[in-house]
Amino acid sequence: MTLLYQQFDFTIKFLEPAKVDVNPLFILRSMLGKNLRSMCCISKQSTCSECMYNKTCAYTFLFETILQQENSLLPGTNRASHPFALSTKKIQRENPLADFNFTITLFGKAVEYLPYIYAAVVRSGKDGLFKSRTQFEVADVSIDGKSILINENQIDTSIPSKEWFFDFNNNDKTQGEILVELKSPLRFKTNGKYSLDFTASDFMKCLYRRAKTLCMLYGTWEDELNNYEPTECISIEGKNLRWLDFNHYSARQKKGMELGGAFGSLKLSGEFSSFELALFELNRIANAGKNTNFGLGQIDFWKR
Repeated sequence: MTLLYQQFDFTIKFLEPAKVDVNPLFILRSMLGKNLRSMCCISKQSTCSECMYNKTCAYTFLFETILQQENSLLPGTNRASHPFALSTKKIQRENPLADFNFTITLFGKAVEYLPYIYAAVVRSGKDGLFKSRTQFEVADVSIDGKSILINENQIDTSIPSKEWFFDFNNNDKTQGEILVELKSPLRFKTNGKYSLDFTASDFMKCLYRRAKTLCMLYGTWEDELNNYEPTECISIEGKNLRWLDFNHYSARQKKGMELGGAFGSLKLSGEFSSFELALFELNRIANAGKNTNFGLGQIDFWKR
């Protein structure tokens, strides 16, 4: 069970202080999609699913992620989780903004499309962000603190991907507590609805679904893990959560979207399998739950 990935840290600097009127990651995600499609689309089809180039198109792979209608991963749907997630280390931000830092995590083949993403970010800077359309420049792109921006027209793509993996033969168990911080709203359904009223089992299944989807789409997966059930002795010993709402208007879908979720912290206690600890690790890298490409589902955790 493996997943190749890489995390790219972008620093953008506004040409003048930018008044923030919407979550910056939301508008960045929208501008990335708009500019990537403009750069890549050669057929001008109204929908990517009908385009003869959709199997080789960077925009389609990153933002449409088309599946066959009949598939074993997500039966009944022809859309899958996108091969990227957005996040930011600085949740609390100033307003107006002089600069902004964000991370885009790419999975599997998506790492190869970094030059396209970089070019789309540069174009977005010329278009400007927020209602004020404040322009920005890309000041740096880095991996683990090392800049890969050679000049404004060139980026170093030689650094290999990282690998997350789980050894299926590892049957170790760890007794203890895990403190979890939900750094941005976590969205997942419990009994068919989004809620703060979830159990430890619900939470672990949320982490499991994210890992299974990403590994099946962009990595490798062990069929023996298909019947995973959370360890029964794991429980939530404390919650400090609130519901945090974000509203977003989708220009492509021409409708508003409510993107609220659980925000805060919780403490889980019990005996954790090595697989369950690996799930925490992957979801810290990839974000958890739904709408991770909007920056939702950022989590961190500490064992004790």
